Amino acid sequence: MARPKKNNAEYFTHDADMRNDVRIKALRRKFKHTGYAIWCFLLEALTDSDYFELDWNEINIELLAADFDISSEELTEIVEYCIKIELMQIQDGKLYSKTHKNRLISVVEYREKQSENGKKGGNPNFKKGQSNPYYNSEKDNQNITDSNVNSEKDNPNISIVEESIVEESKGEKSIIYPYQDIVELWNSTCTNFPQVVKITDARKAKIKVRMGEFGKDLSGQMETVKKIFDKAQNSKFMRGDNKNGWQASFDWVFENSKNWVKIIEGNYDNKDKETTFSGTTSVQLGYDERIENGRRTYGTGKTTVPMDAPPRQSAAWWWNDGLKQWNM
Repeated sequence: MARPKKNNAEYFTHDADMRNDVRIKALRRKFKHTGYAIWCFLLEALTDSDYFELDWNEINIELLAADFDISSEELTEIVEYCIKIELMQIQDGKLYSKTHKNRLISVVEYREKQSENGKKGGNPNFKKGQSNPYYNSEKDNQNITDSNVNSEKDNPNISIVEESIVEESKGEKSIIYPYQDIVELWNSTCTNFPQVVKITDARKAKIKVRMGEFGKDLSGQMETVKKIFDKAQNSKFMRGDNKNGWQASFDWVFENSKNWVKIIEGNYDNKDKETTFSGTTSVQLGYDERIENGRRTYGTGKTTVPMDAPPRQSAAWWWNDGLKQWNM
């Protein structure tokens, strides 16, 4: 089975003077450092997305806001301003940056051209060692033709209990990928999530790639897997306690090289805190709230919340200082 097409890129060029672009200056002036940071975060997310576009809907806004550590309202406001000053565009529910997309679309076109040449037996006009002027990653060019998917076909009637561990050949070595052990660990650890009942070829392919990212030896890899599953099970957000009721899944965890890193780095850790004390006052903190330098705040830390205010209920709520109350 051929490796699935890659319709994104592994990196993008960051101009040294990007901060001095007149539109970036406007963004920085309006939202300070937060605006510039979110712009860079968005460029990274776009680079990692198919055809350099993001689905701009309530669920994805909530997920991105959690990843960027700001409220969904703040993210929406920044993106709307980026659209207003033509840093970004939105069409048919897809958010993108025309300039960024034009820079990187050649990556996809180059891969497709190389893949087509490979099917035809190679391009006689393409010299060995010739580089792509837009994308010169030897690793990624190699991945165009390398297959990382098992060739065996699954019998749809075989359950995970009956599925045997498959050995993959790599030169003279035989690498064992414990697909069944990983699935069983998920089912026993992540009991608040949908359970996995079938090890498909697609799942094997993604597990295999992720295992290579988890470490060099099986012991270290499985420790990382366990840590990811433990953090997922303990995360209220990942279990569905969020504005849109989104819930993570086994496939989402192994989908790409970004999701598991976010879990490990604590992006989805519970941000609400138990009752804490400020001086002699007992303060009940809510979602994403904290006491910082004697001041109660949340999110980016710009807003000061009175110590006697009720707890913030979710990421959708923001403190209205004029009305002295939480609003959504």
